[in-house]
Amino acid sequence: MPEEPIENPSDNPAIEPEADEKVEAEKTIQIPEGSRVVTIIIDKGEVTEKVYQSPDGDRIIVKY
Repeated sequence: MPEEPIENPSDNPAIEPEADEKVEAEKTIQIPEGSRVVTIIIDKGEVTEKVYQSPDGDRIIVKY
C-alpha cells in the first residue's frame, strides 16, 4: 500500500520534536557579544554545527 502524503508537517510527531530541540538549543546557549562564526558544518543541506570565537579567544561549539 502506498504511503499517504502528510497534509500538515506539524501533525507528524517524528518532525515536530526535532524542530523544538533546535529552537530550544538556540534559546539556552549564550554567545558573547562580539563573537564571530569561524566554521559552519553542513550535512545533507542542513546546518549541524557552528563554531564561534569569542573576543577573548574562546571557541564555542553549537550543535543542532
